[in-house]
Amino acid sequence: MAEPRWVLDTSVAVAWFFLDEPLREAALAVRAELREHPESYFVPHLFYSELAHVLARKSARDARFARQGLALILRLGIRTMSLSERALLALAKRTSGGLSGYDATFVVLAEDLGARWLTGDARAAKVAGRALAVPLAEWARR
Repeated sequence: MAEPRWVLDTSVAVAWFFLDEPLREAALAVRAELREHPESYFVPHLFYSELAHVLARKSARDARFARQGLALILRLGIRTMSLSERALLALAKRTSGGLSGYDATFVVLAEDLGARWLTGDARAAKVAGRALAVPLAEWARR
Protein backbone atom coordinates (compact mmCIF):
# COMPACT_ATOMS: atom_id res chain seq x y z
CA MET A 1 0.00 0.00 0.00
CA ALA A 2 1.34 3.44 -0.95
CA GLU A 3 2.25 5.93 1.74
CA PRO A 4 -0.32 8.69 2.19
CA ARG A 5 0.63 12.04 0.70
CA TRP A 6 0.40 15.19 2.79
CA VAL A 7 0.45 18.89 2.07
CA LEU A 8 1.95 20.31 5.24
CA ASP A 9 0.41 23.49 6.58
CA THR A 10 2.62 26.20 8.01
CA SER A 11 0.80 25.93 11.34
CA VAL A 12 2.22 22.44 11.86
CA ALA A 13 5.80 23.54 11.19
CA VAL A 14 5.45 26.61 13.42
CA ALA A 15 4.54 24.35 16.33
CA TRP A 16 7.96 22.68 16.08
CA PHE A 17 9.61 25.90 17.24
CA PHE A 18 7.50 27.20 20.11
CA LEU A 19 6.77 25.53 23.44
CA ASP A 20 3.47 27.40 23.85
CA GLU A 21 1.85 25.82 20.76
CA PRO A 22 -1.14 23.75 21.93
CA LEU A 23 -0.60 20.93 19.43
CA ARG A 24 3.18 20.86 19.69
CA GLU A 25 3.48 17.16 20.61
CA ALA A 26 1.34 16.15 17.64
CA ALA A 27 3.36 18.45 15.38
CA LEU A 28 6.60 16.87 16.60
CA ALA A 29 5.16 13.44 15.75
CA VAL A 30 4.52 14.73 12.21
CA ARG A 31 8.12 15.94 12.01
CA ALA A 32 9.37 12.51 13.10
CA GLU A 33 7.27 10.84 10.39
CA LEU A 34 8.39 13.41 7.85
CA ARG A 35 12.02 12.55 8.59
CA GLU A 36 11.24 8.88 7.87
CA HIS A 37 9.18 9.57 4.73
CA PRO A 38 10.09 12.98 3.27
CA GLU A 39 8.82 11.86 -0.14
CA SER A 40 5.26 11.91 1.27
CA TYR A 41 5.25 15.61 2.23
CA PHE A 42 4.72 18.64 0.01
CA VAL A 43 4.33 22.39 0.44
CA PRO A 44 3.48 25.25 -1.91
CA HIS A 45 6.09 28.01 -2.39
CA LEU A 46 3.98 30.26 -0.19
CA PHE A 47 4.80 28.03 2.81
CA TYR A 48 8.25 29.59 3.24
CA SER A 49 7.03 33.19 3.13
CA GLU A 50 4.34 32.44 5.66
CA LEU A 51 6.77 30.50 7.88
CA ALA A 52 9.36 33.29 7.84
CA HIS A 53 6.68 35.79 8.82
CA VAL A 54 5.33 33.73 11.72
CA LEU A 55 8.77 32.76 13.03
CA ALA A 56 9.82 36.41 13.03
CA ARG A 57 6.59 37.62 14.64
CA LYS A 58 6.49 34.97 17.36
CA SER A 59 10.19 35.43 18.18
CA ALA A 60 9.91 39.22 18.69
CA ARG A 61 11.40 39.86 15.22
CA ASP A 62 14.54 37.79 15.86
CA ALA A 63 15.96 37.53 12.32
CA ARG A 64 18.58 34.98 13.34
CA PHE A 65 15.96 32.70 14.87
CA ALA A 66 13.73 32.95 11.78
CA ARG A 67 16.66 32.28 9.45
CA GLN A 68 17.80 29.24 11.46
CA GLY A 69 14.24 27.92 11.51
CA LEU A 70 13.95 28.22 7.75
CA ALA A 71 17.33 26.51 7.31
CA LEU A 72 16.18 23.59 9.48
CA ILE A 73 12.99 23.20 7.47
CA LEU A 74 14.88 23.29 4.17
CA ARG A 75 17.05 20.37 5.31
CA LEU A 76 14.03 18.13 5.96
CA GLY A 77 13.51 17.35 2.29
CA ILE A 78 9.93 18.52 1.95
CA ARG A 79 9.13 18.92 -1.73
CA THR A 80 8.10 22.41 -2.78
CA MET A 81 5.50 22.42 -5.52
CA SER A 82 4.18 25.07 -7.85
CA LEU A 83 0.45 25.23 -8.41
CA SER A 84 -0.78 23.92 -11.74
CA GLU A 85 -3.09 26.03 -13.87
CA ARG A 86 -5.98 23.82 -12.74
CA ALA A 87 -5.08 24.41 -9.09
CA LEU A 88 -4.74 28.16 -9.61
CA LEU A 89 -8.19 28.30 -11.17
CA ALA A 90 -9.59 26.22 -8.28
CA LEU A 91 -8.50 28.96 -5.86
CA ALA A 92 -11.58 30.98 -6.81
CA LYS A 93 -13.89 28.18 -5.70
CA ARG A 94 -12.02 27.56 -2.45
CA THR A 95 -11.78 31.22 -1.44
CA SER A 96 -15.43 31.74 -2.33
CA GLY A 97 -16.20 28.76 -0.09
CA GLY A 98 -14.78 30.46 2.99
CA LEU A 99 -11.05 29.67 2.99
CA SER A 100 -8.40 32.36 3.13
CA GLY A 101 -6.16 32.67 0.10
CA TYR A 102 -3.34 31.09 2.09
CA ASP A 103 -5.40 28.09 3.19
CA ALA A 104 -6.94 27.69 -0.24
CA THR A 105 -3.44 27.47 -1.73
CA PHE A 106 -2.64 24.46 0.45
CA VAL A 107 -6.01 22.84 -0.27
CA VAL A 108 -5.81 23.15 -4.06
CA LEU A 109 -2.27 21.77 -3.99
CA ALA A 110 -3.53 18.78 -2.00
CA GLU A 111 -6.36 18.31 -4.47
CA ASP A 112 -3.96 18.52 -7.41
CA LEU A 113 -1.57 15.96 -5.89
CA GLY A 114 -4.20 13.53 -4.64
CA ALA A 115 -2.99 14.34 -1.14
CA ARG A 116 -4.57 15.67 2.05
CA TRP A 117 -3.87 18.96 3.77
CA LEU A 118 -2.53 18.51 7.30
CA THR A 119 -3.27 21.64 9.33
CA GLY A 120 -3.39 22.88 12.90
CA ASP A 121 -6.45 24.97 12.03
CA ALA A 122 -9.47 22.75 12.76
CA ARG A 123 -11.93 25.39 11.53
CA ALA A 124 -10.23 25.72 8.15
CA ALA A 125 -9.98 21.93 7.86
CA LYS A 126 -13.74 21.70 8.40
CA VAL A 127 -14.36 24.30 5.69
CA ALA A 128 -12.07 22.43 3.29
CA GLY A 129 -13.85 19.14 3.99
CA ARG A 130 -12.80 15.75 5.28
CA ALA A 131 -11.87 14.46 1.84
CA LEU A 132 -9.08 17.04 1.52
CA ALA A 133 -8.11 18.13 5.03
CA VAL A 134 -7.08 16.55 8.31
CA PRO A 135 -6.81 18.61 11.49
CA LEU A 136 -3.57 17.96 13.34
CA ALA A 137 -5.39 16.84 16.49
CA GLU A 138 -7.21 14.16 14.47
CA TRP A 139 -3.99 13.09 12.72
CA ALA A 140 -2.38 12.53 16.13
CA ARG A 141 -5.19 10.15 17.18
CA ARG A 142 -4.83 7.85 14.19
